[in-house]
Amino acid sequence: MLFPRLLTALIGLPLLVAGIYFGSWPFFFLILGVSFLALREYYYLAEECGYPTYRWIGMVLGLGVVVSVSLNGTALGQVTENQVTAALLSLGVIVLALRSILRGPTDTLLSEWGTTFYGVMFVAWPLAHLLLIRDLRPQGLAATFFLFVLIWSEDSVAYIAGTRWGRHPIAGHVSPKKTWEGTLAGLAAAVGVAAGFQATLLKQDLHFTEALLLGLTVGVLAFASDLSESLLKRVAGMKDSSPLLPGHGGILDRFDSFLLTAPVFYYYWAFVKH
Repeated sequence: MLFPRLLTALIGLPLLVAGIYFGSWPFFFLILGVSFLALREYYYLAEECGYPTYRWIGMVLGLGVVVSVSLNGTALGQVTENQVTAALLSLGVIVLALRSILRGPTDTLLSEWGTTFYGVMFVAWPLAHLLLIRDLRPQGLAATFFLFVLIWSEDSVAYIAGTRWGRHPIAGHVSPKKTWEGTLAGLAAAVGVAAGFQATLLKQDLHFTEALLLGLTVGVLAFASDLSESLLKRVAGMKDSSPLLPGHGGILDRFDSFLLTAPVFYYYWAFVKH
């Protein structure tokens, strides 16, 4: 299992690094593609769980949110004052209501509305924050690499340590293979990465203690984010969100840890660091 995992990483990692490094349109299209695939996998999982959805309405709305956020600028004031995203979300509610009226009453109406709209807010909205993080000035490039390296280092170390030394399940009712040993090793890796970035690329932006606390916070949220998607897969009776990435599962499996962390990470920089 480790070999296909490494092979997929060797192919995908250069594309990701290039997208982050160049930013602008390359990173935008990268995140837009990730959002499309992740949304598709989310709605598939939701339907496998027995919840009917308006899949294409949710996907169009979700991608529209990503596009609108990318046009909002980078400062928090611009994000909140720009009306494009708010207008899209309002339009989404209207379209869902009109579609339901045309179809007529069903017992699953509220489930359809809730599951469809939740996909936008659980998947597309958080992933759009990666664009905002990359566009932070002047530390957007370093901050984006910081978040990606921290989360995926935590994930990799937790996987290796859990596979080799894991004995005590930490959330057996959600993800039986996750262990205390792997989780703690992953959190230690997250804190270590934070310390490394503070000593190098973010030395002027983060104090040492601040970096450690930020690394720990992001690490814990990444773990919770991973469990959130694992819960959905468990209800659906599926191991992976899709077989797209050998050794990794689907796009949603690979980016699930960003769903809770990206917004918190961005607003920390927006509120505290600016």
